[in-house]
Amino acid sequence: MTEEKIGLIQLVSEQTMQNLLPVLALKPEKLYHLSTPKTASRSPHIVEAARQAGVEVQVENVRMSEMPSIAETSRAVERIVGQCGEEGLLPVVNFTGGTKLMSIGAYEAALRKQVASVYVDTDHQALHDGNTSAELRRVLHGDFSFTPLQRALTVNAIAVANGRERVTGGRDWRPYVPLARHLFENAAEEQETWRALHGPGGLCPGGREPRRAEDWLELISRPIQLPAKVVELATACGIVRTDGISGYLPDTSKADLERCARDTGRHASGYYERVRPLQFSIAFLTGGWWEVMVADGADRSGQFRDLRWSVNVGERAGGYDAEDDIVAVDGVQIVYISCKRGGMKARLVPLLDELDNRARAIGGNFTRRFLAVCNAPTGQTMTNLRRRAKELNGIQIITGGDLENPAVFERHQR
Repeated sequence: MTEEKIGLIQLVSEQTMQNLLPVLALKPEKLYHLSTPKTASRSPHIVEAARQAGVEVQVENVRMSEMPSIAETSRAVERIVGQCGEEGLLPVVNFTGGTKLMSIGAYEAALRKQVASVYVDTDHQALHDGNTSAELRRVLHGDFSFTPLQRALTVNAIAVANGRERVTGGRDWRPYVPLARHLFENAAEEQETWRALHGPGGLCPGGREPRRAEDWLELISRPIQLPAKVVELATACGIVRTDGISGYLPDTSKADLERCARDTGRHASGYYERVRPLQFSIAFLTGGWWEVMVADGADRSGQFRDLRWSVNVGERAGGYDAEDDIVAVDGVQIVYISCKRGGMKARLVPLLDELDNRARAIGGNFTRRFLAVCNAPTGQTMTNLRRRAKELNGIQIITGGDLENPAVFERHQR
């Protein structure tokens, strides 16, 4: 926002958004990160997240003791303020992060040296002037809101700031909306579809999928007893193929599966890649369609940016990354939505803790979290679900009956 070269002095915390946001607002020439041994590893995450948001910055790390005192922090900040002067930089002290004693020490130093200081209020999405100098208002042109920063904040940038290295782009849900909406609006056909896949006489009874290439080949050749309209809509979006009467699993992987079967079965090269489209079709017809309905509703609500369906968030260097249903950005927060078909036997209350842990691993403590349940339980089960959701700092519950109300995705004031 200004062409003046800024030296931004920050107290690094385990929660990194209060460090990332001033970088995007001020676009400093240089970062000075004061971190303890426990938080030092967060510094590279902040720098990389800023880079992904379009801000390149050099960083100087200042290692503090394990439990920095007010005096230790104050002296460190004063030294860096002096260094900024030698390097021709305008110092700005962000006293939001670190421990409470570090925050007091940083503010004290800014006040003594009469240099600009800033506090980051993530709850109300604004920066606050520490009023230790008139410089901050000048360099921000009086705009302390997060609004100018929102375009730069993507799912990738926020996830990287919280230590995740990799976020995939996900799938485009839009081609699947007609089929998803049909299943949503026609409960009898949705149940018939579920039974055709997971029922006692279904393609994969009880959800048990094949474990060998030759067994998948046998499944490809078996018709699925789906309602005619479901076959029509599922064929249009590639979920199934049809002979004009019945639906079948896609056969695009057939030749490769035959090679796998001739080789070493499930351990053959490329086996898991070949069965993934078949697993996707089965998963979609037995509940994945609900994720599409929720993604479409969230998109139409106008509340979110960078909305992604069916993404993997994890590390670049191999390993299995769990698939996350829906992630998006609301203002400067990650939105995490877990979707379940539901029913009275669904394991939903314990799922809330898993959802909470996963959401915070991606977006930190400021993440908005939703559990979307199509067939919501009733009675005491639902009471217990809502009670536990409230205990976990307000996870929002969405049911099938709520989805058509765009206001269901609005932010609730705490």
